[in-house]
Amino acid sequence: MSYEALRLSEKDAFAVSEIEKLCFSHPWSEATLVSEMKDPLSDFFGVFIEDELAGYIGGRTIAGETEIFNVAVSPKFRRKGLGRVLIKRFIDEARKKDTEQIFLEVRTSNLPAISLYESEGFAFCGIRKDYYTDPKENAILMHLAFDGTMEYEEWDDDE
Repeated sequence: MSYEALRLSEKDAFAVSEIEKLCFSHPWSEATLVSEMKDPLSDFFGVFIEDELAGYIGGRTIAGETEIFNVAVSPKFRRKGLGRVLIKRFIDEARKKDTEQIFLEVRTSNLPAISLYESEGFAFCGIRKDYYTDPKENAILMHLAFDGTMEYEEWDDDE
């Protein structure tokens, strides 16, 4: 089955907040999501399955750099390739904005997400010590440069 990532707006904030609650130890509130979705620098996309939001991605572009805030797929819709659909759509939109690079953080233990990001061209570019809480964990900073100028190192989970 083929899925499409559609642009989300503040009317979708409640559904996004419900996915946040299922996926993150510190979910964004509906009010925060509405505010961010109204920001003209931000983009949010989601995949719907039978009229239910199954997953979403959100981020912001400023001065040629894009940051992905969150990528989340509801547990009941995982293993369908939705994360890849969301990442590809977000990358396509960033390219349209002449973004030079995209950054994201991911938990060091989230190996499926790391593998997905690497398969879409992202590479390790740093560690943020104790970035996450509940549980406390380092974040891997990943980067996708459209001009190919950034050199990458290998990451070591023991760092």
